[in-house]
Amino acid sequence: MPVKETSVILDTLEVTSDYFKTKSHETLYRQTIRKSETINSLLKIIDVCDVKSKKQYWKTYHCKNVLIQQGNKLIGSLCRKRWCQNCNRIRTAELVNNYKQPLQDIQKEDELYFVTLTAPTVNARNLSSEITKRYKAFTRIKDNLRRNYGIKLVGIRKLEITYNPITDKYHPHFHLIQQGKQQAELIQKLWLEQPLNAGIKGQHIDLIDANNPNNLLEVFKYATKGTAKDETEAKSLHTIYKALQGKRIFQTYGKLQKVKVTTEAKEETNNADFIPTANDIYVYEHHLKDFTNANFDKLIDTIAIQKRLPKDYYDKKVVT
Repeated sequence: MPVKETSVILDTLEVTSDYFKTKSHETLYRQTIRKSETINSLLKIIDVCDVKSKKQYWKTYHCKNVLIQQGNKLIGSLCRKRWCQNCNRIRTAELVNNYKQPLQDIQKEDELYFVTLTAPTVNARNLSSEITKRYKAFTRIKDNLRRNYGIKLVGIRKLEITYNPITDKYHPHFHLIQQGKQQAELIQKLWLEQPLNAGIKGQHIDLIDANNPNNLLEVFKYATKGTAKDETEAKSLHTIYKALQGKRIFQTYGKLQKVKVTTEAKEETNNADFIPTANDIYVYEHHLKDFTNANFDKLIDTIAIQKRLPKDYYDKKVVT
């Protein structure tokens, strides 16, 4: 099921014609920059990871590596890997599109709160087991509230992991969108009582409005931040990806478990209104940060645009 360009809310920015031919041209430019950054990061990770993992990382190199032009459309296959910047943005857009209305509906019954649950950082060796430990702690909290308080929680939980290069420690933590202030406060109270050595510092409860998509992005975005710029970052990202293997990053509970969601897209379709209508094939050339056809025509002219764009170009734009 293709993802239409207009469904990816993170790329709906106004166009400045001084740099881009059309809105679609700008969107594809941004996607290609992310593809280049992803590959640069993965090449560093591949240098420090085990043989088995290399095969998985290389699959992302081929994510939308070939674009098939069919008339006024460009179609490419997706890798759907969590270390792919473009696939993560598509996944985020899918989740927002799937849950925005259900969250607005339950907000009519009671207010929604953005809840952060943290515990002390851990070293690489204990990261995977600590994630499992925190999953179990959250399950105990849900069971406790149902059995002893008569409360069935309704919300969404997302795992996120950050890395501190100074301490060489990892910080797995939860972000929740939770219905009800009382429920949010009880979750926090019971979290502090779990055998996690968690303190009140770092825990947060904030009122949010589901009518504003930007309020939902924090819980729907990818599970870790950044790209690998050096060997240390490459090793830390590989450690995080290995720890996340086989684990559910995103989970709904209560009424939201019954929400019918669309199937994850296996390919993406972009508008090709900035090039002549034709049937053609474009292949990604990493050294060019661009796609070329059999005639060596560049699709985007990425590097030239990148040189012309002011450094603060996107800082001045507003996500709609």
